[in-house]
Amino acid sequence: MGLAAPNALRAGAATANISPALGTSLAGYMTDRKCADVHDDLLVRCAAIESGSTRMMLATIDSCMVPRTILDRVRARISRDNSVDPAFILMSSTHTHSAPPAMHLFQSMPDTKYIELLESRIADAARMAFSRLRPARIGCGLGAEPTLVNNRRFFMREGAIPADPFGRTNDKVLMNAPLQSPDLLKPAGPTDPDHPVIAAIGEDGRPIWIYASYALHYAGYNPATDASADYFGAWARQVESKAGGVAMLSNGCSGNINAIAYARNYPARNEYTFIERVGTVLALETLRVLKSIDYRDTLPLAANIENVEVQTRRPSSEETAAAIKLVGDPPGNDYKDRTQIYARETVYLSKFPAAISVPVQALKIGDTAIGTFPGETFVELGLAAKKASPHKRTITVSIANDACGYIPTVDAFDLGGYETWRAKSAFVERDTASKLIGTLTRSLNSL
Repeated sequence: MGLAAPNALRAGAATANISPALGTSLAGYMTDRKCADVHDDLLVRCAAIESGSTRMMLATIDSCMVPRTILDRVRARISRDNSVDPAFILMSSTHTHSAPPAMHLFQSMPDTKYIELLESRIADAARMAFSRLRPARIGCGLGAEPTLVNNRRFFMREGAIPADPFGRTNDKVLMNAPLQSPDLLKPAGPTDPDHPVIAAIGEDGRPIWIYASYALHYAGYNPATDASADYFGAWARQVESKAGGVAMLSNGCSGNINAIAYARNYPARNEYTFIERVGTVLALETLRVLKSIDYRDTLPLAANIENVEVQTRRPSSEETAAAIKLVGDPPGNDYKDRTQIYARETVYLSKFPAAISVPVQALKIGDTAIGTFPGETFVELGLAAKKASPHKRTITVSIANDACGYIPTVDAFDLGGYETWRAKSAFVERDTASKLIGTLTRSLNSL
């Protein structure tokens, strides 16, 4: 038997179930609700790669967002159990809005038992994926699906934008404006239809795992008390049924992108037709791309991860006092009025640190790079990162390795709108985007 090539590839994959018990809180709304049914299982999906003596792991988690306090513990465990450098471990949240909170999100509180389950199951999936390593070839292809992505922030006719939750009337854009409204003018930004796909195939020519990215928020319109992996799960089921392997879809830079075309009617509520449609349309493009991929049996791996300090937007003492007067300290947990909900957010934000440290990661598989952002990143950041990257292909992944809320551009802060309203979901300073882009660009160039 001959010696293996220096960068001979092996790959493995595994999934682990992270569905909640009935009665568990579900995140994704401003108000809390309890899980009454599990429509489709929430999963952790892991792809393991080995090139010579170097190992890498890519994972997607069916969660709205998972903070680094959890993921750092899991990263250390995965590194120890599987002999993989921590910088080579990428974990990102899909951003389904039908999963339990892994952190305090609006009025949904995390459950300690669920967090313990989540950490164990991520580590389990990684361990199983590495235990299943076998000879493989890996390649990457690039597709596009422009029909599903729409910038959800709109310029409106004068007087058509209501006051924000703080009583201010200086927003220049409106998120999710009423469909077919005569007040709609134009979208406030671009979209990114790119659909990159990395796949590992075994000696039988069938996929071991498929890792893809798409810059689209959750689809939604399913029952509010259902647990569901949203279109990420629908896509995975379609791809796996046709191609095989473990299919995982990471969320690209989609902080201002959704799947609803504003010239059409809203999809029906309390069913899964829209989720299944989005998943099916994207899966068709994935399957097309898979047929075009040129696979290699030797590829080098590289990675680095860097922490970036960003400032937080905390309320003034006067704003905090006014919020406490309205909702108390500690506030309640069942507010329906938007003014009270954001007053509650203000009370909690007053206790935030002045600065936080967030991770930015760059990875390389052959001539394909992956760059990450730690929150709900606006599409413009992903486009900028890809444009500045020196690599043949660059995949951008958001809500990766952390969850620091919305990351708008400076221009978006100037325009206002929901994604800039100060809350636990939107608290980083306006220069955060430029800091993260600068760090990621430097990291991608250093690979």
